This record gives sequence, C-alpha cells and structure tokens, in this order.
Amino acid sequence: MPWNGMRPARALIAATVALGTGLAALSLPMAAQVERLVAAVSKPGTETNRFWSGATMWHVMDPALEGLIEHDPVSGEVTDKGLAVSWEASPDFKVWTFKLREGVQFHHGWGEFTSADVVHSYGLHTGEDAIIPTVDQLRGAKAEALDRYTVRFTYDKPIKDLLFLHGGRSVMKVYSKAQFDAEGLEGYDRKFAGTGHFQFVSRQPGQILYQRFDSHYSGTKSDFTELELRFVDEAATKLAMLLSGEAAIADLPRELMSEAINAGMETTQSARATLQTDVVLNGLYCETGDPACGKDLPWADRRIREAINIALNRDEMLEVLFPGGGAELLARYAMAPGHEGYDPTLEERFKTEYAYNPERAKALMKEAGYPDAFPDPTIRLVLKPSAGVPEIALQMELIHQYLIAVGFQAELREMDHATVGAMGRAREAYIIHPSKNGPPRPTEVAFRAFYSNPGGPYQGWENDWTTAKIKAFSGETDAGKRHEIAKEVFNYLFEQYVDLPMFEIRAQLAYNPKMVSGWQFPGVTSSGYGHWHLVKAAQ
Repeated sequence: MPWNGMRPARALIAATVALGTGLAALSLPMAAQVERLVAAVSKPGTETNRFWSGATMWHVMDPALEGLIEHDPVSGEVTDKGLAVSWEASPDFKVWTFKLREGVQFHHGWGEFTSADVVHSYGLHTGEDAIIPTVDQLRGAKAEALDRYTVRFTYDKPIKDLLFLHGGRSVMKVYSKAQFDAEGLEGYDRKFAGTGHFQFVSRQPGQILYQRFDSHYSGTKSDFTELELRFVDEAATKLAMLLSGEAAIADLPRELMSEAINAGMETTQSARATLQTDVVLNGLYCETGDPACGKDLPWADRRIREAINIALNRDEMLEVLFPGGGAELLARYAMAPGHEGYDPTLEERFKTEYAYNPERAKALMKEAGYPDAFPDPTIRLVLKPSAGVPEIALQMELIHQYLIAVGFQAELREMDHATVGAMGRAREAYIIHPSKNGPPRPTEVAFRAFYSNPGGPYQGWENDWTTAKIKAFSGETDAGKRHEIAKEVFNYLFEQYVDLPMFEIRAQLAYNPKMVSGWQFPGVTSSGYGHWHLVKAAQ
C-alpha cells in the first residue's frame, strides 16, 4: 500500500513498539483524590492571553473565557444558560439584541459583567490585529450598550448566523473592561480575567494553569481544583504521559488509541461531529483582474484538481488514520446536514466522481500536459500539526505518497499554523495545506470563510461566478431561495474539484480511569473538545 514506510508512520509505529509492552505493563496510578487535572493536548497556533490575536486557541482558552452563547453538553444545541439569557433578531437579520445575565462576576475581583464589557470585547476582537478565522464576519457592527444588561449589534447587511459567531465558533470572548481601563493589555498578558468555570493562574511556554472558580454563576463546580494544559504535539510523548500517569487526559491520534486502551485507558468522544477536514488548493484568488491569482499553478487547471482528488485512496486513508472509528468520508467540504444548501445527492455522486482511480488521474495529467505545460509543476504540500486533529500530519504524508505514486512532482514542507495563516492573509499562499471546518459552520459563514474575498486566511478559491452567487445568497432573506442558491454553489464547488474534501470527525480523547471517570462535551468548539468543568474525577 502507498502509505507503507513513510516517516510519520515509521515514527509512530516505532514509538508504539518502543512504548508497547513496557508501558502497557506499568501499574496504573491507584484511584485517589486528584486535585490537579493534567491534560496533554495539541499546541495552539499561538500562545497568548489575547484570544483575538491568536490562532486555534479555543481548547486552551475556553476554561476561563466565555462567549455570549452557551451550548448543551449532550445535544450541542444553543441554550440560555450562558452570559446571554435571551436574544432576538430583526426580520432582516441586521439588528441583534441580547439580554445579559445579571450578577455574573469576573475573576480576580474585577467586578460584575455588564454590557460595557461586551462592547469593549467586540472592539478588541474586530480590531486590525484580530486574526481569528472568520472574524471578518463579526466585523461591521455598531455595538451599543442600551442599558447595563442589554447590548445591540447593528449591521448594514443581514447577519443570519450571529449566534454561531458568539457561540460554537466563539469568535468573540468576553474580557473585563474594568481590568483594561486599570491595567491595559499588559494586565491581560499578565493575568486576564474571564467569567468561566476556571480562572487563569499562569502561563509559560508549553503550559497554562487554571484554578477552579467557585463563584461561577451556574453553581456548577469542577471536580478538580486545578486544570493544567500541557501543549504536546508529539503523539508518542502524549501516550507516554498518559500511560505513566503524568497526564490524565490526552488527545491522541487514533492509531495510538488501541495502545492506550490495551494499557487500561478509556476513551470519550464528542456528542456530535465536531469538524470537517479538507486540504486547500490555495492560491486560486482568481476574480477578474486580481493580481494575486496563481494562474500558472498546476492546480489552476481543473483536470489537475480532479487528478489530485482521484489519486487519493480515501477508504484506505480512513482505515489508517481512524482505526478506532469516530470518522467518515466527507463528500463536500462546508456542506452539512441541517444547514442551508445541503444536497444529499452529492454524497452518492462522491462515491464515483471522487473515487480512487490512479489510471484516470494519470490520463488527466497527460491531457493537461503535466508536467511540461507548467512553469513550476511542483505540488507543495504543507506538513503541520493541527490542534484537536493529531492525524493531520500523517494525512499529509499519505497524500504526498499517493501523488508521487501517480507521477506528480510533490514535496512536503514543514510549516507552523501561524505561518500558513500569515501567508493566507497576505494572499501569497501558493501551497496545498490542510484546513478544518470546526465546528461545521452555518453555510453563509462557511462560504464567506472559504470561498470569497477577503474570506479567511486558510482559503484559496475565488472566482467571479462564486463571488456573485455568494453575494446573492448573503443578501437574500427568503429561506427557500437561500437554500437553492447555496445548493447550486455546493454543486459547482463539487464539480470543479476546488479542494480535497477529507473527513467528518468526532473529537475523541483518551483518559486514565484511575483519575477520570468520564467527560461529556458537545463538540461545538473549533478544536472539538471543551466544557472542561464537566470532566468527572474517578471515585
């Protein structure tokens, strides 16, 4: 099989063998009252206390910082149990009004949460230095504190999915205005105040420490007095930490889950599918007259895009990357059941039109004149870790091998998440890199993030047809018409092979049952896991 003998696969297998019998034979720590919960998790894209200027920060900031919207841990549905107790939108979705919970206290004695904190936080999260993916969709509002516990956002265009931006995606977190007025951003850097179930204690490279906040408005208290998140990208290291008792929880790649289970560990997974994965054929910023258009890139040719897609044996990849389950193939990136434009016929068409077919891939390459017809025929694949999806690096290695097997001149480049994002924001990302849609965005949010200008930093497809359709969709308020436009866009993206749809995944983690007895979380954050206060201690 094409994946045999590749570097990450060898490294993981070697690590498993090395750890294998010895670590599996270790005695697990005896059940005891564990005061500090230690979790070994993937490194965030940026280590900072400024949520708005970081990348993939959700899984490490959620313990202390909250958005306006909360989600039920079992169903994942929006609830009124968070900072906002009710909300309403105008018929044209241009004006949103939120009623806020009274009596909520900020950490570290910074006083009561009010509408002034929401307006202040909106300004922080929509400023020029805000780099969170999709933050451009939050921008453009006039944010007003109507009274102490009422805030209003007024846009000049319909914003149908504002709850998503304040909830599952959590593009905006709420910081204390009183702390900012007294200490400025330096105060946040030193010891920021949030309203979550845990309060910030300290940060150092590779680690962040929280302490339980016993005055949380929900009345719910964590079983643990402290929460320590350690940022570890090496899968074998996380496994070793889990099996030795150094960590109670680890976000292991699926191919190491069986090793953990054989050693006595248990697993938990999100209540709903937490994300979709995709590989972006970047650099196709090709609206008429756009100088950033990578017109000479091999994948600017539709035939090459199709060849790349059908060169992949996705069924084999699914088996290799997710042997413990929790994932399935994704037919169309950004399309999800229950969202506008969902077309189930694409799932059937995917089985034939995106099926593994190396001989047809070769024929398409020949028809397109590859490699001689392209000034630079090299297919540059980015190898990088991704928070909450530890399989991503191995996925890119597999893709590299499949492309080599059919005759593409492909190379891997190690690159961190922040660098890829910076290249995307500069519209200079003439590379192929992994991306994720997590949690699956509402259709309008996804279209703007992935297939329009300015979009987000991790997208690379724009053309006149797509732009016109997305603009029409965004301006339409009739539900039936919106659905039909979105459906048309999804079919077009599918038929143009604009990217490489990969997998739909539930977040899955391993834990030591001598320390943890369970963890119920919905799967609505970008990393998939959250609700850290609901981790249950072993008795």
